[in-house]
Amino acid sequence: MPLIIDVNNLLHITGVLPPEIAGLDEAGLAELIGQSRFQREATCLVCDGPARGRPTDDAGSVVFHYAGSGSTADAVIAKIVDACTAPRRMTVVSSDRAILKHAKRRRCPTISANEFLEILARDHAAAGRGARGAARARGSNARPQIDPLTQQQIHAWKVYFGLDDPKKLDALKQSAREGPAHRKPHDRRTPRQL
Repeated sequence: MPLIIDVNNLLHITGVLPPEIAGLDEAGLAELIGQSRFQREATCLVCDGPARGRPTDDAGSVVFHYAGSGSTADAVIAKIVDACTAPRRMTVVSSDRAILKHAKRRRCPTISANEFLEILARDHAAAGRGARGAARARGSNARPQIDPLTQQQIHAWKVYFGLDDPKKLDALKQSAREGPAHRKPHDRRTPRQL
């Protein structure tokens, strides 16, 4: 499903991406998309202004489109949406209400800029975990080692939960035996009524 992305909306959002990938430019955004679940999707990054000093070469399935000095990215996206012969197959990514409304009118799926950045952040984090997990799997299939609790720690937890007092422990066992899970099948009371 092709993606049409309003780049200026994405680049000016703060607080969504983790610090190691925050502060993206057009090329960084294209690279991040190329490492995400959208890597095989035909993606058009629509940017305001001319291409002067900005990336113009395609990055895999990501294409850069600059509105130039006589137009805006919003106008270009509106033209792309209007010209599309299968609008239900094209997803528009923007936070501009007019663009989202126009896309929805043509029945294009839409994603807000915040949601899209959150997806990219999750995919980036998952790729990092996947690389660490693959390295760990090559080494061994065992879980990471966790040090066992000391006797002092065990006693502290027992005191905290009241498991050191035999009376409290008996009461806990009794309530477990008489809890809602042990009611007769004909008991039709809801959990709220119990």
